[in-house]
Amino acid sequence: MFVAHPTRAAHRLAGIALALPLVLWIGTGLLFHVKPGWDEAYEALAVPPPGPLPWERVVFSPAALKARGLLDPGPVALGAHPSGLVAWFGLREGRPAAVDGTSGEPIPPASEDAARAFALAAISGSRHAGSYGPIVSVEPGAHRSALTGAEDPAFVFRTSGGKRVAVDRVTGEVRQSGDLNERIDLLYRIHYLQWTPWKPVNVALVLAASLLVLFLAASGLRLAATPSATAPGGSSAPAP
Repeated sequence: MFVAHPTRAAHRLAGIALALPLVLWIGTGLLFHVKPGWDEAYEALAVPPPGPLPWERVVFSPAALKARGLLDPGPVALGAHPSGLVAWFGLREGRPAAVDGTSGEPIPPASEDAARAFALAAISGSRHAGSYGPIVSVEPGAHRSALTGAEDPAFVFRTSGGKRVAVDRVTGEVRQSGDLNERIDLLYRIHYLQWTPWKPVNVALVLAASLLVLFLAASGLRLAATPSATAPGGSSAPAP
C-alpha cells in the first residue's frame, strides 16, 4: 500500500491553514491598488477665505506679541483664519491661542454658530459635498492642530451622510472622517492580520502566518526536488 510522504502531508496542511489569510490578503491588496472611495474618505477640507487676506498689513511680530504676554515663548505659526484675518497661532498660558497679526488683538475661540458656518463653507467647497447631507447633531471635541501644535477645543458636527466634521475653535482648521474611513481601516486590519483587539495575539498571528509561508515554500521546493514515489509493480503511484 502506498503511504503519503510526511512532507507532502505537512505541505497540504500548511496550504489549508493559509488559504483564508492568503485570499483575504490578496483581496484587500487589490483594493489598496484600486482604492475605491479613497479620495472621498481622505479628502482635506478647508474654509475658503471670505475675501483677499491682508497679508501685507501684518505688522506685529511674534517677539512683540510674546513681549505683551499674548503668546508664550516657543514655536508659533502664521496662517489664515477663516474669519478673514491673518493670525499668529501658538500657546498662551499653555493653552491654544490666536492673535490677529494686523491689530495685535486676541481672536476668541469660535462659537458653535461660527463653527457651524465654517463647517458648511468647507463642505460646500468639497468635490463630494453631496455625500455629506445636512448637519444633524453637534458635540464638543478636540482637534490636533498643525498650527498651534496642541490639542485644540473643537466642535464635531455629524451629518446625515455618516460624516463627522471637526472644526478647530482656535484656528478654524477643518477635518472630516466618516463611515467610509472606518471601513477602510477595517480592510487594513484584515490585510495585516490585526484580527483581534489584543496586540500580542495579532503579533502571534503574524508570526504564525510568516512561519507557515516559509514552511510552505520550503516544503514545496523539497517536494519538487524529490522523485515521485513509485507504487509496487513499477508504475507511478498517484498523489494522495
